[in-house]
Amino acid sequence: MIGTDLINIERIKKAVESEYFLINTFSKNEIEYAKSRKDYFESLAGIFAAKEAVLKATGTGIVDLRLNKIEILHNEKGQPYHRLNSDKLVNVSISHDSGFAIAVAMII
Repeated sequence: MIGTDLINIERIKKAVESEYFLINTFSKNEIEYAKSRKDYFESLAGIFAAKEAVLKATGTGIVDLRLNKIEILHNEKGQPYHRLNSDKLVNVSISHDSGFAIAVAMII
């Protein structure tokens, strides 16, 4: 299964002005990861797009608005992924350009 999502980085920048949105969308690890990157908002937008892509790949849609339950992790090479359960990984690819972030998720 494959899922994809595209998000305007400015939209995330405005949304994270709300602490409620930030806490209920991103895990502490994701926030710390984004803070360590060159562009905080670009990184958050990429992670957000990845979460949406994971939802689409699993076919669950948005059933729980607490997206912080879907955590985007990074391996030792910096490649993003999501652990669906103990048996399944979701490979994720994130890219940014011209004010947008896009992510593709593929369940393997």
